[in-house]
Amino acid sequence: MSASMSFHADAESRVTCHTYGTDTPPILALDGPGHSLMISAFDKVPLSDHLTFARSLVDAITEYMAALEIYAAAHTASAKAG
Repeated sequence: MSASMSFHADAESRVTCHTYGTDTPPILALDGPGHSLMISAFDKVPLSDHLTFARSLVDAITEYMAALEIYAAAHTASAKAG
């Protein structure tokens, strides 16, 4: 299976983590007007693969946040200068 999706975050977008203790895997949900994305672990894939994916996701989010901070600072500075 293959899927592609663009998630354009805005002021109405939400990111939540639904947890259920040790009985059911957590669900990471990204929701916005008219679209949503949910990420969770399923039995068909080894749990170690899900953990590796989640760690990679954290690394990518950290990198995204740092790049977005740099981008925002540059655009804030140019707006003040302009």
